[in-house]
Amino acid sequence: WYTTEVGRQPWVVYGVMRTADAVSPHRAFEVGLTLLLFIVVYFILFGAGTVYMLRLIKRGPPAAPDYGPEGGPGEVRTPSRPLSAATEAGAGYTVSRQPARGQGDKHGY
Repeated sequence: WYTTEVGRQPWVVYGVMRTADAVSPHRAFEVGLTLLLFIVVYFILFGAGTVYMLRLIKRGPPAAPDYGPEGGPGEVRTPSRPLSAATEAGAGYTVSRQPARGQGDKHGY
C-alpha cells in the first residue's frame, strides 16, 4: 500500500498542483521515524497473532462430549443432517405393500 500510494502521489491534483507544492513540511527524520514506528507496531501485532494461532494449533480442537449415537426426532439430540435420522433396514417403522383384505386396487397398493 505504501509503495503504491507514493508512486501515484494521490495528494497531488494532476494539472493543478505540482509535486514540489505537495511536499510535506516535516523533515525526513520525522517522516522516517513515523514509518519505522508503523513497521514496529505491525511486526508486534503480526508476532502476537502468530504466537496466538500457534498456541491454538498446539492445543487442538476441544474434545467432543460423548453423547452417544445421534438421536432422531423427539430424542435429546436431533441431528441437523437430513438423512442422519434414517435407520438401518428392519429397524423402526416399516410400510407393507400388501393391503388389508378387501382394500386397495388390483395392483396391491
